[in-house]
Amino acid sequence: MRYHDFFNSIGTANKIEIFEEDFNEFTLEYSYSTIRLPTEETVKNILAEVKNSDICSVYLSIDQGEPIIIKDDNNFSSSFNDLNNLLSSHEEGEKINVKINIYKTSTNNQFHFYSKDCFFNYINSFDSLSLANFFSSSVFNHTSKIYILINDFVGTLNSSKFFIAAQYQVEEEDYDYREKRITNITSNNHSSFFGKLKVLPEDFIFNGNGEMELSTLERFKRVGKILVISSIFDITDLTKENFYYKLNGYKSISESVDADNINIKNLDDFYNIYLWIYSSGSILDKIGLARNLISLHLRKNSTLELEGDVFESLKSSYKIYEKQNVKQYIEVRNKMSDQILDYGKRVASFTDNFANGFQKSALSLVTFFSSLIVTRILATPKNNSDFIMYSTLITLVFIGITLVYMIISRYELNEQESRFKKSYEDFKKRYTDLLTEEDITRILNNDEEHNSDLLYIKKKKKWYTTLWIVVLVLIFIATIIYYICGNAAQTLPENIVPKPKFI
Repeated sequence: MRYHDFFNSIGTANKIEIFEEDFNEFTLEYSYSTIRLPTEETVKNILAEVKNSDICSVYLSIDQGEPIIIKDDNNFSSSFNDLNNLLSSHEEGEKINVKINIYKTSTNNQFHFYSKDCFFNYINSFDSLSLANFFSSSVFNHTSKIYILINDFVGTLNSSKFFIAAQYQVEEEDYDYREKRITNITSNNHSSFFGKLKVLPEDFIFNGNGEMELSTLERFKRVGKILVISSIFDITDLTKENFYYKLNGYKSISESVDADNINIKNLDDFYNIYLWIYSSGSILDKIGLARNLISLHLRKNSTLELEGDVFESLKSSYKIYEKQNVKQYIEVRNKMSDQILDYGKRVASFTDNFANGFQKSALSLVTFFSSLIVTRILATPKNNSDFIMYSTLITLVFIGITLVYMIISRYELNEQESRFKKSYEDFKKRYTDLLTEEDITRILNNDEEHNSDLLYIKKKKKWYTTLWIVVLVLIFIATIIYYICGNAAQTLPENIVPKPKFI
């Protein structure tokens, strides 16, 4: 935005009264002894350079008098007439104030700045705690990246949470890990402030070729270092003035330092340790080893500086630690594999019980119905009618009992399936103290055997339930036919009713 050209075109300014900008508003005010009347074209050029969704107004006033406001609206020409009248009444010695004010709007987490100097000044106005709190506030959508677009910014700067450039560029976003990482950090450290934030250390550590004022870059890095330390040390507390930390390692270290004067030296070393701890593997083992080594290499009487290459020493120490625990790891892995086999046996057991229930009830029902048919054939004519009715009723009762038994068996199988799922999840949770989630997933083959067992249960339940219902329906139909045919035979004349013949 060529606002300086506008102010120079109307005269020589005495001084800049206001030059400030935040995420909501931009204000620039000059004061003059005398000015030339700006042309409509000059003002329109300024208004045209403002972002479409922003609202720009130009204010002109004499001393503390009522200002003339020029906006890009239907009263544009009328405002210029009022301005001409105002300037014609100006007397020597009176101060003329000219102000540009822009009310900004943001969409899709994109925030526009008209001046990089104002942006730098705005960031520098925060203390470390306030800056972390501000970028955790409801001003921003914390489910996506924040784009800060600055008119006169040169190059680009990129971090996990921020993208700073002159123009919008689509950046690849990976926000799935953030919630889990914040949980891991707060679970392994005691911090009075970290759990209230929605930012991580990597949000304030930039890469790219952007030209940022050194003091502003240091402000971001200082917040990043405070968050890194809070992610590694045992206890931390941050106020506007002080940063307190306590580290329990081979040595116990406790100190309070000026929060805004923490040396950002060794930030890369601390940051590499932080990434190493929380990226993969056992966080508890890694953070314990890191605390021990850092306590030996933390320089005395310094604002959190390290001596020597702690990160390389840490990686070497962890390799030795891993070798010592390989035997235990193999034992745990074998134990988990044995338990998986036991789960497979449990599945086979309760699905076999369900199948055996069907076989026994179906066989009993078929046997009973077959015996009725034989008895019917051998029955004497005088009690044949009553026998048909009672035997039909008894058969229907047996079918009903078998149906109820099937429903109960299915219910029990569903209950066993639910208990099986819960037991499996509890089994996985029990090993989280010994193994990482990645190790557990790898040992359990991404739950492939478990999912196969659940599919087996589902197929068995569906197959035997279908077969059970088919048998019951066939017996029911046969019973109805038996009843109808038996009664029909009773209504025929005696000499027509076929007599059973015996040899």
